[in-house]
Amino acid sequence: MPSRRAVLSLVAGGTLALAGCGGSAEGTERDFGLTTTGAEGVPGQAVGVELTARGLGVLTYRVDALPSGWQVTQGDFDPGPTSVREMYPPELLWEPPIGTVTGSFIVEIGPKAAPGDYSLPVEARAGDSGQTTVSTAVITVEGPTQTPTKREPTGTQSPRNSTGSPSPQQQSPSGTD
Repeated sequence: MPSRRAVLSLVAGGTLALAGCGGSAEGTERDFGLTTTGAEGVPGQAVGVELTARGLGVLTYRVDALPSGWQVTQGDFDPGPTSVREMYPPELLWEPPIGTVTGSFIVEIGPKAAPGDYSLPVEARAGDSGQTTVSTAVITVEGPTQTPTKREPTGTQSPRNSTGSPSPQQQSPSGTD
């Protein structure tokens, strides 16, 4: 005969299992959320913007926030989307909505990008509820990484006398116009 503790553990385990029996969207929408990380790079470099989403149905990004000449492409996602709506920017879909997704978008910084911070808003939509959230990844473009060259003197300056007047070599010729 099982002990009272074993019976209670069995009943409690069955109750916990039943608590998670709702549809996949029901459990995930309650935990819906999105976080992104920024990246640092230099002009012409590709950087990854990492993200984690919970309760995800659709994921996209807003390219209109970036300067022209920048490119954004889909990186790896785990688990991968079940389909992609071919548009620009594309919409990545998870059907049915999924608990947790991790992945990245690859951002190619424009070759003439000025140093500074640039924003890439990433938008997620939960299942069928229409609930949306936006997380903005900040991409920091650093200046050129060239080291300054050693400067050679371009010429010698004439010394000045103690009165501050120009030395004889620097005096202008007397006027003969």
